[in-house]
Amino acid sequence: MTPCDLRQAWAQQAQVDAERGVIECRMCRRRSGLDETTTLWRNGDLVFAICDRCATRHEVLMKPTDKGVEVSGRRISPLIAGALL
Repeated sequence: MTPCDLRQAWAQQAQVDAERGVIECRMCRRRSGLDETTTLWRNGDLVFAICDRCATRHEVLMKPTDKGVEVSGRRISPLIAGALL
């Protein structure tokens, strides 16, 4: 599947899930209730969703473009990777 196919598949599944009151975070893939997510809707379609947990750990920028909506993010605190003891 191409990245475009994956985006379309996520959007279709997200629409179905939103009708049931559940959203999958685009960053961590965790399922959360609508009351625990930040969502971006455009023309009645769900474009992006992020859970509260990821939203508190990242700065997320959403801006409209000619092709749709551009979403970018960066981690607020450093990610420390180390060897498991």
